[in-house]
Amino acid sequence: MNKFLEGNRAYLRPVEKDDLKTFSEWINDKEIRSITGEVYPMTEKGLEEFYEETQKTEDRIWFVIVDKENDVVIGETGFLRIFNPWRTADLSIIIGKKEYWGKGIGKEVTNLMLEYGFNNLNFHRLAIGVVGSNEIGLKFWESIGFKKEGIQREGYFHNGKYSDFIMMSLLEDEYRE
Repeated sequence: MNKFLEGNRAYLRPVEKDDLKTFSEWINDKEIRSITGEVYPMTEKGLEEFYEETQKTEDRIWFVIVDKENDVVIGETGFLRIFNPWRTADLSIIIGKKEYWGKGIGKEVTNLMLEYGFNNLNFHRLAIGVVGSNEIGLKFWESIGFKKEGIQREGYFHNGKYSDFIMMSLLEDEYRE
């Protein structure tokens, strides 16, 4: 148990090689792919490359989300495309265990990540891309304080349909309010 960040119901720890099988199940899940924008299947080689990327911290920092009550891995989160000269990064979070959806864990984890990003890593801006048809996701990010800043019109194709891809961001001063 290598707890790096800890909330009331979940903690975040660095990704370990043993987590890859669980990640593969989520990434290859049809429903999860439809809301995350993943298109291609995750292969063993792809998982290895992802793992290697999670071990570097120059342009990404990645964590596993663990339920504190039973030490079960329930998701993943991280910063990617970190660009320190501009004090900016993209944020990602996936709650892979669907029985945890709608239970407030995503909000708790997001708040841990925002606190870490703004208060420890000195970010000024965090961004996220949301599939436009993911209305629950859009409402979630707005409830956290993220603002819509751009639309990639019909920028996402899934299940024979195009959907907009919504770019959202949160600035440091908005977070501190």
